[in-house]
Amino acid sequence: MADPSLDPTAYEFVRPARMRQVLEETPIVFLPVGCVEYHGPHLPLGVDMLTADNLCHRTAAVTGGVVLPPLWLASGVLPLPHGIVVDVTVLRSVVRPILRQLAEGGFKEIVVFSGHGALDHLHVLREETDRLMDEFPDVNALTTVWNELNAGMEGDIHDHGAKVETSYLMEFHPHTVDLATLEDDPEAEHVGIYAANPRFTASREWGKTMADHAVERLARIIDGFSEGERADSWMMLRQLVERLQAGDLVVVEDSGRIRNGSLSLELHNPHPQSKYITAIGSLTINGHPVDLTGATLANPSIGEGHTNTPVDRLGPLTGFYIRRDQRMVITLPHARAGSGDHEVEVRLVLADVLEIGARGSLRE
Repeated sequence: MADPSLDPTAYEFVRPARMRQVLEETPIVFLPVGCVEYHGPHLPLGVDMLTADNLCHRTAAVTGGVVLPPLWLASGVLPLPHGIVVDVTVLRSVVRPILRQLAEGGFKEIVVFSGHGALDHLHVLREETDRLMDEFPDVNALTTVWNELNAGMEGDIHDHGAKVETSYLMEFHPHTVDLATLEDDPEAEHVGIYAANPRFTASREWGKTMADHAVERLARIIDGFSEGERADSWMMLRQLVERLQAGDLVVVEDSGRIRNGSLSLELHNPHPQSKYITAIGSLTINGHPVDLTGATLANPSIGEGHTNTPVDRLGPLTGFYIRRDQRMVITLPHARAGSGDHEVEVRLVLADVLEIGARGSLRE
């Protein structure tokens, strides 16, 4: 294994004279951000952090600049064994002074690169890089994540613990991946893995292809800063959400129930990617609007922490995930429906950038 102290882009090994040279010639700094989170039995807990760190160092080798040690504090971590999650307020309180000190220290291009894709987590990071640019107008500060950089690629570019993330680790740290811990069945499902069994889909070649594409695109974006372009941390989010989260949900026909005087119904996500719901715009039954006061959402799937989330508290920092082939339960204390079939239509906002629907017949 190569000695990390030999990497000229590693901030922690740079001596002051070299840092002065960086600030004079290529004042670029990368902050890799990840988390410790369960991604299945075959991957290390630091997948997100390791992916961000490696992509930052590979990009810095092209653009110049230095890479800080990775930050492993994150919100939006799955409630599975050995993961560590912090509140968004804690994340913000840590990131803000780091960014400010980097700008005060003379860096003009600051890239916050997240290997963790939870959208509440990313929203905080984007807000903080925007805030920094408002405070320091001569600084470009960008937040991005690996799947955004590859949104224009053909093929699989996003998952959790499956082909994509496993392929990255096979490229970056192959000795940390143990595919033999996965079931020898392409149809097998595993807790923490949200896509097909990576034992049959992942490869080092795909990891390198994705890494090369991400590095090339990020390097082009950074080059644009020197030509007068301003960092836009939201543009790629919109592109990614439109690619990955488009597609309506489905009302589960036989899911209507009356519990404690409240009507509950279920929506199913038939698509291969997660949806991050930040608002419910409307819900009608037989064309009549339903009062959403007191309505709640729940995701009963194993490994999900979304239980009785109030609809009126949804937002970009408090969104609700429904992942591939999962169902979510909407409980409506002010809705009533008699026996027979009822037409239901729901409008949902995803990540504050995209609207989708859910419609179908509900039989109570």
